[in-house]
Amino acid sequence: MSIETPKVRKNVDLINAFSGCPMGKPLEDCPFRAYYELNNEREQILQIESIEQEELDRMREFHRECVQHYRERKRKGMAVSS
Repeated sequence: MSIETPKVRKNVDLINAFSGCPMGKPLEDCPFRAYYELNNEREQILQIESIEQEELDRMREFHRECVQHYRERKRKGMAVSS
């Protein structure tokens, strides 16, 4: 199966989150954790095809909030250490 499908293209912003935690260590409730265990980027990306769009949208929102939280912690840490 090709990873270049309309659904994967529509959700291309989630590929990085499916492939591995961009923040280093995923939170306990991270919805992407199970996909990291596949340990195969192609297989991880192909999972997008089998997940309902509504669930992908919820996963996207979780990821965006996580990234924002990480950025805020990092910014505060930099301000404290300055």
